[in-house]
Amino acid sequence: MNPSTETATDTAGSTDLPEVPEVPEVPEVPEVPEVPEVPASTATAAPATIRLEKEEIPTVLGKLRTLVQDKTRFEPHDITPLGEVDVLQDFSLQANYELEARFEQRVINGYFAPSGNDCRCQGGLHEVGALAHAQEKERLRCAAAKLDNALRQAGQAYNGVEAGVYLPHAVKYWHLDTCSNCTGHGRISCHTCHGSTTETCWNCHGGRTVSCDAYGCYGSGKISCSYCSGSGTVSEQITDYVTVQVPTTTYSNGSSHTSYHSETRTQYRTEHRNCYHCSFGKVICNSCHGSGNVNCGTCRASGSVTCRTCSGVGDLRCNPCDGSGKVGKAAWVDVHVAPGYSVSLPKQAPDDARRIRDKESVHSLAAIASSVGLAKVSIYNEDQPQEVDALYAAKLRIVRLDAACNAEKHHLVAYGTDLRWLTLDDIVEKLLRGDLKALSDALAGSADDGLFSAHVQRLLTPLRDVAASELNADVIESVLSGEADHAHVDIVSAEYAQNMRTCVLGALRQVYTRLAKQFWWKSALAALAAASATWFFAGRGGAAVAGLLVTGAGYWLFNRKVKTVLSEALGGEQQAERAMRIAGKGRRNQLAQVLILAPASLAVLAASYGLPVRVRAPSPPAQAAMASAPVAPHAPAAVPQDASNAKAVKLYENGDKVQALAMLESLVGKGDAGAYGLYGWMLLMGEGKPGPVTAPTAQQRQARQVAAKPLIGKGLVKNDSYALTAKGVMLAEGWQEARNMARGLDLLKQAANKGNAQAMHLLGLYHVRGYQIPVNHKEARKWFTLAADKGSAGDIYNLGLMDWEGAGLKRPDRASALQRWKIAAAMGEERAIKAVAQGQP
Repeated sequence: MNPSTETATDTAGSTDLPEVPEVPEVPEVPEVPEVPEVPASTATAAPATIRLEKEEIPTVLGKLRTLVQDKTRFEPHDITPLGEVDVLQDFSLQANYELEARFEQRVINGYFAPSGNDCRCQGGLHEVGALAHAQEKERLRCAAAKLDNALRQAGQAYNGVEAGVYLPHAVKYWHLDTCSNCTGHGRISCHTCHGSTTETCWNCHGGRTVSCDAYGCYGSGKISCSYCSGSGTVSEQITDYVTVQVPTTTYSNGSSHTSYHSETRTQYRTEHRNCYHCSFGKVICNSCHGSGNVNCGTCRASGSVTCRTCSGVGDLRCNPCDGSGKVGKAAWVDVHVAPGYSVSLPKQAPDDARRIRDKESVHSLAAIASSVGLAKVSIYNEDQPQEVDALYAAKLRIVRLDAACNAEKHHLVAYGTDLRWLTLDDIVEKLLRGDLKALSDALAGSADDGLFSAHVQRLLTPLRDVAASELNADVIESVLSGEADHAHVDIVSAEYAQNMRTCVLGALRQVYTRLAKQFWWKSALAALAAASATWFFAGRGGAAVAGLLVTGAGYWLFNRKVKTVLSEALGGEQQAERAMRIAGKGRRNQLAQVLILAPASLAVLAASYGLPVRVRAPSPPAQAAMASAPVAPHAPAAVPQDASNAKAVKLYENGDKVQALAMLESLVGKGDAGAYGLYGWMLLMGEGKPGPVTAPTAQQRQARQVAAKPLIGKGLVKNDSYALTAKGVMLAEGWQEARNMARGLDLLKQAANKGNAQAMHLLGLYHVRGYQIPVNHKEARKWFTLAADKGSAGDIYNLGLMDWEGAGLKRPDRASALQRWKIAAAMGEERAIKAVAQGQP
């Protein structure tokens, strides 16, 4: 290395070198012929330099004028050249290649096919590695010679040799011995069947029979009776018709008179008897015919199966030798190369050349150099070479320009074939500072206008001058985004970027705020008028919605006005949108938003709560409830002639449960199978009876369950949704059934998937209360929402209650809860009406 040069290095990593993949058979590669040795420090002539035509060479003056025209308000003719120096700076680029010999060894077998250059070792396996190691020096000499030849080739790039394997495979030394595992036969006895080709059946373990796996049997020979479900008894429902005397009391002139009339009513009772189809609830299994065992299907009752390891052959292919009968090793030496690069400058090189070298990487300098040519190649330690150096002579174009603009002189430096800027002498920043100062003065003057000032014109002219530069907008957006280096960091300083951000955001805040002072009272007045007008037709709820809609429309119109003003000031909608985006990102429009939205929202709120309530009487919705009145005789309702189960369901869902129950009683008496499910559900819940609803006693609840169970069972045959719901409740609550919460929830989900609102309501209750299952607010909210979508006011109230408590949410949402309660109150839900009146549940 020349001691009179200064060097910058850029060394390529050599830790992630590609490896030769390990394969059973080493591929055949011919020996690389040796290249005659070349003396160290041998030089070659540099290739001819590629030169551009005169009209193709870019100029620094032209690039500067384009920059000033694009980034400032000044024109190209405002730049006056004072002097220009265009030189080619010499520098050296050195590529250093480190060579490393790596020993490689692989296990081989009898299928190994050596090439013509490979050598078999007669002495044994221990000589294979030793012979390969002995070739390391020869491999390194061959690699260095081949690398030297490659570097001297015409057109070879300075970085054309990459890190990795330079000689993929050299001469291989190998040796094979008889495999001791199979003694040279290539096959070994199967370790599972030991050569017998079959093994004991793993299913019956040689017994040829297995336990019966029929449902309910499991080796016992008996299964539960399907008629009585294994209980041994069945129940039948008996219908009786009784005549009762119904009193009627009339009042006249302060006295009362009671008369009686006869009514015929239906009563139900259940009788239990022994099942005729079984013995104590059990019958003989049809699969095993009572024996408890069946023939093994795996071995077809033979007790043995074909060996799975050897597939019935009896022996296996030997693994070490892969069936060849021979195993051994092969070894050789590969040479890897790791390149490193460095740049050197002459000792008398100017300071700006050193700054360029420190700024750019080695490969970047080579890419922008005017010429790069090979000077010499050197091989060190020719007996066992470890390094090969290639020295390249290169030239870098450096242009130094003196120019004047806006009565100031500037010194600029550019370099490389693409004329990258080394220094711009802050020319763009100095040209833009005049506009920035005018905007800063305008902001300082606006501070003396007073609190209620709404004039914006004096700010728009300096803001337009600043925004005329695309560079300023780029700098502001990058600073707001929190980037470490703002946009155009090589053109303007960080101090200028911060001052620009402060002034522009301050001007935009003033524009937003002053326009809001002109607009806020109009928006508030329009929202109040809309709320008052809507109250006459839709009440307080409609008035609030209308007022909020007008408030939103006013906010939109305000933004349109801001956009219009900025478009006129900045010269186009695109520039206005960019300015509004900058103001939003810098949070300089928040005060204006408060001025527009707060007065209008307060006016709407005052109108909503100040005007009297106007609520139309709603129709009572269908509501699922767990509590019901006790079973009591009631007067039969008139049944229409065209009664059907579909009409009964429609009456029930519309809230006419008395008429629905009467119609269902008639349909059940006629044997209509489609009426059993809903009729059983209404009996179970005590729905459809006239008079006030009271809590049932334990005896009344027991009577309901006994009366409803056979009807629900008949409804399940038709897969009726109400029968599924009733059965699910009975299993979940343990009514006339052993409690089975998992099965009960499954039946309720089946009913809910059929659109049954009662099932949806119950699923929501079970999950929100955690009854026999963990509390799951997400699942409860899902089922309450589905029930609410079916028109259930009670479930709309429940959703509001969950919003109020924050159940299933990150935090309570009491505004949403009040909104839901208002909707439920309009539908007649008493709890919601109280919650709306109190402002809390």
